[in-house]
Amino acid sequence: MGKFNQSLVEKIAALIEEDNYTITEICRIVGISRKMFYEWKATKSAFAEALDQAVEAREEKLKQKARQSMRQKLEGYRQVETKTTYVASKDSDDPDSLVVKEYVVKEKYCVPETSAIVYSLSGGYNESKSRKQAQAPSPLVITVDSEKTKRDLERLQKNLSEKKSSC
Repeated sequence: MGKFNQSLVEKIAALIEEDNYTITEICRIVGISRKMFYEWKATKSAFAEALDQAVEAREEKLKQKARQSMRQKLEGYRQVETKTTYVASKDSDDPDSLVVKEYVVKEKYCVPETSAIVYSLSGGYNESKSRKQAQAPSPLVITVDSEKTKRDLERLQKNLSEKKSSC
């Protein structure tokens, strides 16, 4: 069994922040039991605080990735796909020797997604909505580089405000 020390706390916190393992797997990796993990969490404030900070950092990274993904869906993005085809070398005596036969690079532009734009303009996910509490959506500011996307956003926003006023 592992003995409580700062090095072990840092390793557990780093594994939690990575978000690749369950608590059971983390305990197995560091050589402690689940019971010991939860006992330390309940009795050692430094351990509990390190776990809370690791969870908070993990959640912040997840939110950042979600914002980046939403931004791509709002603005559009380029996607590059490469494909390399190999064949056996005719010049070599080694039958496992390969040479590149073909190298293909495909690039495509993924247009902004209307559903993501509407979702953002309508206030997006709001936790209070999920709890059935009435709360006005917070204003959202979207900055885009493309003039066409800017016009599309303005048109959608105008349509949304017309729908709201007709209700």
